[in-house]
Formats: sequence, structure tokens, C-alpha cells
Amino acid sequence: MRKATALIGALVLAFVLSACGTSASDPVPEESNAITTPSPSLIPPVPGTDVRSIDPSFYDVGFSEFLFRAGDGPVWCTINADEKWALCEQNEAAAEYEPLQTPDDCQGSYGYQLKLYEDPTNSTLENGVAAGFMCSGGYYSDPSVAQTLQNGESITVGDIKCYVIDFTARCDNKNSQYIALGAKVWAAKN
Repeated sequence: MRKATALIGALVLAFVLSACGTSASDPVPEESNAITTPSPSLIPPVPGTDVRSIDPSFYDVGFSEFLFRAGDGPVWCTINADEKWALCEQNEAAAEYEPLQTPDDCQGSYGYQLKLYEDPTNSTLENGVAAGFMCSGGYYSDPSVAQTLQNGESITVGDIKCYVIDFTARCDNKNSQYIALGAKVWAAKN
């Protein structure tokens, strides 16, 4: 009987403590118009001066596109110089965050590709926003041919700058809008 009482007590304590897990001191996205993310503390901050700029020609795969893998992680990104956007993606199986609800009009995969436009007026995303998720029928780029952009390195193509912190990629435009994608986190700020 003591074991049952102890077990019930431990379960109640675990439940109470888990309910207290979110507090006002938890980090929040940088702006109120940022898309909610699994863990805002995992969003890479704006790149500092210690981020090393790499020549983007090393990542040039032709057709005005630049492709890189974020460290040894599951994320890879393409920057399109002609159409002025960046797209970061990962395999669904690599994502460690909860799946996102797929919009009714999406017949493909959702929550594993984020796109950022240099200028929101040229965006094809819903409502003309600069950053957001894509409904996808497959990968945009082949990650097997991507060169690695290491932790603390960045490339800039046009007005889009992407960099890697650990295994997460973050791409910013000149308007301080951004996307970030990693196995444990995603973010899009408009």
C-alpha cells in the first residue's frame, strides 16, 4: 500500500511541476508578429561581428542559386539570387518539434520548409508576407550536393544573409525579417 501511495504522490507532484514549467521569464519571440515557435530560446540571435563571412561562390550550384547545409545537422538552405528569396528545409523525420497543423488547402507536406523573401512585395507566400512556411510536394534542393556552412559562418547573396549557429540556419533580409530552422526549432518573423 505504501508503494501505491508513493507512486500516486510522485505522479501528482510531476503533474504539478509540469504545469508550472512556463513562466513569465521564459523567452518570447523578438516581436509580437513572429510565428510561434517550439522554443524561442533556440532561435539564433541576429548575427554578431564574430560571425565569419564566407565567399558565396563556394556554394554556387548554378542557375543563380546558392546551396548550403547547416553544419552537420539535418537542415539545408537555398538562396535564389534572381528571385530574391531563401528557402530552408529539412526531412520530416529529422524534425524534433511537434508537427504543425497542415492548412486545409495544402495537399503536401507542411512545417519543414520555410521561405524568406528579400522584399515582401515580391512574395508568393499567403497574404504577401516576407517569411513563412511552404506547402511542399517534395524537397526544393538536393541536400546531398550541398557544401557545409559551419557554425559561426555566414553567406550573403543580395540582401539576404544566412548564417549557422550549431545546426540551425537563420536567414535575414534587410528589413529585419527572418527565418530560422533546425531539428528542434523553427521561426519566421515578418
